[in-house]
Amino acid sequence: MSKKPEAIVFFDLDGTLFNSQIEVLPSSYQAINKLKQNNIIPMLATGRTPCEVVDLMHKTQIDSIVGMNGQVVLYQGETVFTNNIDKDVIARIYQFSKQQMDIPLSFYNYEIMRVSQDSQPAKVFYHYLKQSVPPVDDQIYLNQPIQMLLLLCESGEEHYRDLFPELTFIRNTPYCVDVFNHGGSKGNGITQLLQRKGFTDVPTYAFGDGMNDFEMFLTVDHPIAMANAVDGLKAHAEFITDDNNNDGIAKALHKLGLI
Repeated sequence: MSKKPEAIVFFDLDGTLFNSQIEVLPSSYQAINKLKQNNIIPMLATGRTPCEVVDLMHKTQIDSIVGMNGQVVLYQGETVFTNNIDKDVIARIYQFSKQQMDIPLSFYNYEIMRVSQDSQPAKVFYHYLKQSVPPVDDQIYLNQPIQMLLLLCESGEEHYRDLFPELTFIRNTPYCVDVFNHGGSKGNGITQLLQRKGFTDVPTYAFGDGMNDFEMFLTVDHPIAMANAVDGLKAHAEFITDDNNNDGIAKALHKLGLI
């Protein structure tokens, strides 16, 4: 049984733990190391999949993640929770996207990523993330569990919401929309972690900047918004730290007395 931590701190990535160059600041690396020394668990809480952030987790020595906006939770090597999308629902949204919207998809689970076609929207999006375009396989959902889809588009998601009420659609970057089971969120992933690991009495903190962090802010004890966060999220923050380019993470952790 893993040792109960003194606290858990959840970090969003883009716009939060990452600066504007998609890099982790030296002050944040140092802060994460100090958290661990104090038996405080740092966890990623991101729209990205665990397989996308393997190198980051190695560099930061963070071994736990609430991934794909809460659709998978891994804690110190243990798979705590997954939230798979029904195959029939995936088939429906894929056909609608292909035939009606001309929007390509990405298919994600916590181990693999695939795209429905080698498209210009895929090239633009993965270049934005500084990643290679994943392999093409538009049948992957038939033989692999899928926990999140991406609509690779700069607009058009409003056409999906009424047709697919069982799904949630959240624009996470200018070039994609995250799609997962309705009710799934970073907040739900955190709740699953705390309940399943017996950590419901452990103090929780979260850093974020976007509306996909909203449910996480409602779930944790201490939500902290970056100065670059959207106004809708700032309204639900305990306080607002400096921005993601100016040591906002480290400054807040010092202020909170966690490091």
